[in-house]
Amino acid sequence: VALAVAEAKVIAHRAGLFASQELFEVVGSRGTRASLGYDRFWRNVRTHTLHDPLDYKLQTLGRWALNGELPQPALYG
Repeated sequence: VALAVAEAKVIAHRAGLFASQELFEVVGSRGTRASLGYDRFWRNVRTHTLHDPLDYKLQTLGRWALNGELPQPALYG
């Protein structure tokens, strides 16, 4: 289960940042107006990606893929 969670975290992290950045590419500079509230999506994604650092998930997946090492219970890993 830990490997599936780590993989989902990596995918969600990258997809969320990509989608929120593309939103501003599509709507242009007016998308930053507070009245539209689009910046809220980017802030929410950044909050979630910073809460549980992606590097730990990538290390977990890398150890498993390269060495067959199963994840150990840890605070962030």
